[in-house]
Amino acid sequence: MTFNVLIVGHRLPGIYPSQFKQLYERHMSHIQEMAGAHFPLSHTRRYIQRPDGENATVFLGSQADFDYDVLAEMVFEDGDAWKAFCEVLGREENTKWIMEDEKNFYDRTRGGVVVLGEAEVTERKA
Repeated sequence: MTFNVLIVGHRLPGIYPSQFKQLYERHMSHIQEMAGAHFPLSHTRRYIQRPDGENATVFLGSQADFDYDVLAEMVFEDGDAWKAFCEVLGREENTKWIMEDEKNFYDRTRGGVVVLGEAEVTERKA
């Protein structure tokens, strides 16, 4: 069974959603290079669609319920692989780069990171 981690991310005030996505994608390219073989099996980012640049298309709930900008899921072989990834990112020079880069777009005062349980999938019947 894989070890899956969910990130709930927010952009900084004054950053447009399109800018946030562009900067986060560039950030992830650097993280992938930095982590090398310790990068997750996959790192899937799902950005909240904001057609007018600010508001989400909400079918149930309110805008306040969708104040985050990205949900990212990282999939690792196991908990040890997650720890190895964290160790690489935790090296002084890497942490410094990450923090400096994120100052440009990512609000670390909000959001969070959590371990996910098993996924259950229901698919359309043929």
